[in-house]
Amino acid sequence: MTTLVDYQSARRNRQYEVESLLGELDERRRKLYSLKAGGARPAGLRDQKSDYHAILQRLSNVVGAAA
Repeated sequence: MTTLVDYQSARRNRQYEVESLLGELDERRRKLYSLKAGGARPAGLRDQKSDYHAILQRLSNVVGAAA
């Protein structure tokens, strides 16, 4: 029984983490679009894009660990 509870708890935590990362990706994507629309140059978006890709990698790691 403890194993089932542990599994469900770990699964729930992973779901919350995935949800959080998806929300953060959405927020950063919107910010990138806004900056681009405001005339930001590619060099000015480098850090934001790097952060966005780092979050994508974290999401990939979380989802990959679940498989």
